[in-house]
Amino acid sequence: MNLKKFYKELIRRNTLKAVLAYLAVSWLLIQVASIVLPLFESPPYILKGLLYLLGIGLIIWTGFSWVYDLTPEGIQKTPEQGDTSETRHVANRRLNTVIAAAGIAALLVLMAGSFWAGSRWNKADDLAYKPTYRIAVLPLNANTADTEEMEIMKNGFTDALIVALSSNNSIMVLSKASTRHFTAGVAPENEYLNSEIERIDYFITGSFDKTGNLLKVAINIHNGLLNDPFWTSEYTRDISENKQLWNEIAADIREVLGLKKQQQTSVVKRNLRSIRPETYELYLKGKYFLGKSTVEDWKKGLLYMQEAIDRNPADPDAYASMAEGYVTWGHSLNPPDDVFPKALAASKRAIQLDSTNAEGWAALSHYHTYFGWDWEMAEYAFKKADSLNPNMAYNHYHRAWFLALFGKIDMAIAEHKKAQELDPFSPMHTAWLAELYRWAGEYDLALEELQKVFDMSRGGYALALALKGKVLQDQGKVEEGLESLKQAVEINEYWKVFYGPSLLRAGRKQEAYGILEELKNMPDTPFFNLTMARMYAADGDLDKMFACLEKAKKHAWYPWFVRIYLPNENVQNDPRLLVLLRELQLPPPEPFLNKSTSIP
Repeated sequence: MNLKKFYKELIRRNTLKAVLAYLAVSWLLIQVASIVLPLFESPPYILKGLLYLLGIGLIIWTGFSWVYDLTPEGIQKTPEQGDTSETRHVANRRLNTVIAAAGIAALLVLMAGSFWAGSRWNKADDLAYKPTYRIAVLPLNANTADTEEMEIMKNGFTDALIVALSSNNSIMVLSKASTRHFTAGVAPENEYLNSEIERIDYFITGSFDKTGNLLKVAINIHNGLLNDPFWTSEYTRDISENKQLWNEIAADIREVLGLKKQQQTSVVKRNLRSIRPETYELYLKGKYFLGKSTVEDWKKGLLYMQEAIDRNPADPDAYASMAEGYVTWGHSLNPPDDVFPKALAASKRAIQLDSTNAEGWAALSHYHTYFGWDWEMAEYAFKKADSLNPNMAYNHYHRAWFLALFGKIDMAIAEHKKAQELDPFSPMHTAWLAELYRWAGEYDLALEELQKVFDMSRGGYALALALKGKVLQDQGKVEEGLESLKQAVEINEYWKVFYGPSLLRAGRKQEAYGILEELKNMPDTPFFNLTMARMYAADGDLDKMFACLEKAKKHAWYPWFVRIYLPNENVQNDPRLLVLLRELQLPPPEPFLNKSTSIP
């Protein structure tokens, strides 16, 4: 092919200018879409789809501009040999106008968007979640004898009030997992718990009496844990109007506290639907058992949720709770292979039934974080859930680990602190914050957080002992660290995942190989394969490490092991690691920096 002749033909047919005009218009469309779509909270695949369409359109447009031209008579087929100067002049002028107009418009949109984004950045403090009050809703009391049925209702009704209050950004509502500690009393010597109590502005207490389907509720507001209430109100509703009841109570509390009254949109009103009493009781039982800490309880909770769904397939709350239950199960030692796919199906159904269901969006984000690995959808769903309910401690907790996976350690710590703020007395939210501090090299801060855990759990919390052992080792206190890890394993064998590799690095190979032999005799599950992969990495046997990783892909921790926990110098130099990272669409391992990296 004569390239010079081909180039002249491109010029004669105005193909190059037509392509430039198309690119200018496309750039304008992309700039507008990138600003407008987020305003409507459109999912990321819409912008991606537009890019694909414009790319396909470019190919079609290039062929079209080769065959046809713009003439004074309109679009005409380009003659094979020559054309008039008038035709070329008209075509050039019109294409130049399109290029210039689209280019100028795109620049103006880009400048306006940059100014708007810059203004938002400069006002980040104003836009941040800064609640006016910190409120603790203590478990409601039943006016009848304490039975498991009453305990289930106390749990469910307290949750319902917390959720109703949480829809307002002006209030930070502590998790029930933390406020239950108040009912048993707080020891004066427990400095951490007492300091957290002092930071709470208001305490909500109450009681209920259920006779048949009639529910009577009394609510009190206190400005101190031991102070008498300064406001009391009573309510009576049929149990079928449970959602309306708790939203009415939440509205009254906000009004008493002088907060702006929320406008009930059509979406909010639609979600205050009546419930079926028999289905609601099944839902409450499911929530109760899913909130416990054993696999057997989770199975029981999921069975109740399934029964609630069977009786009312249009209940989004049951689907959302079921989805999060499967996500929780997926973090255990030996979860079934289908727990995360079931979490995806249930979360999607919850959102289909109610697009404002915060728990459904949270479960969807957790699925993609731990199993689906669609990072853009995970981030979108995290933000959507947070916009609907900023008071879900576990959602901030999971998002912290999502951010840490990409090396955004400063943002991860900030997000984890939100979880701790909302649920200060659950050891998990404080212990794992210490691990993030360890990654950042902030060992003193890590030990401070772990001490809080020991204070609230009286020193016997296995997770805190394991993480303390890691911190001490990083500080060079190897033997102290190993002793702490050993204590953790004696409480829970789960923490062999840290103890075994630590023994190898300390040169205590005989003990480490003993643990490795134990693991080989364990069920061939993803978790135990992750544990063995860490040991083989520490021992330098990379072939066996990668073989174990292949069997470990279905465990929730797998991405963090591949990018963070496994890579040492030998592992990082192995091309097989890059294959796994590309499969996960994760960047290569790198030191944690204060300045965050971008998420793809």
